[in-house]
Order: sequence, then C-alpha cells, then structure tokens
Amino acid sequence: MLVLSRQRDETIMIGDDVELTIVDIRGDKVRIGIKAPAHVAVHRKEVYDAIRNENQQAAAFRGELSALRPRLAGKGLHQIAGGTVPPAAAKLAANTPEHRETA
Repeated sequence: MLVLSRQRDETIMIGDDVELTIVDIRGDKVRIGIKAPAHVAVHRKEVYDAIRNENQQAAAFRGELSALRPRLAGKGLHQIAGGTVPPAAAKLAANTPEHRETA
C-alpha cells in the first residue's frame, strides 16, 4: 500500500484520468473530492462490497434457475422462474447519499 501525506487543497493523481483532492480535514475525518471519467465506478468500500455480494448471489441464483428450467418448462411454470429483488447495495446507497462531481 502506498501511503501519501497531503494537505487541504492538494491533489493525488491516479493514472491520467483520476484526481483525488483533499477538500477538508476536521478532526479525524477527511473529505476527499474525486474527479474521474464516467466509465470509472467510484464507490465507498462498504457499498462496493454490498454490490459485489449482491452480484455473486444473483449469479448463483441464475445458476439454480438454469438447472430448474428444463423441469419447469414442461409444467407451464417457466413464466414464474424470473423476477427481480431490490439489491441490498441500492438500499445502503439510498440511506447514505454520495456526491459525484461531473466535469
């Protein structure tokens, strides 16, 4: 892990496209501004972990559905084999708003 020291209004570059700027320091909290292209996903770690977990569960569920479909199709039940569940990551993100700067 690379550890850098920065003061308020100083910036760290990641590659050619991502800028991290120290916006404010108050006690033990640091506010960081992130400027990145739209195709680069920027998430807090806990949101990223929730998204990854949700995706893994969805992939496992799809695998289970694939195994069931041949048996259900003959009984006319293939129409109920889908559906969507609101992801836990969306609930977490909705409760703790993030701000994304667009340049």
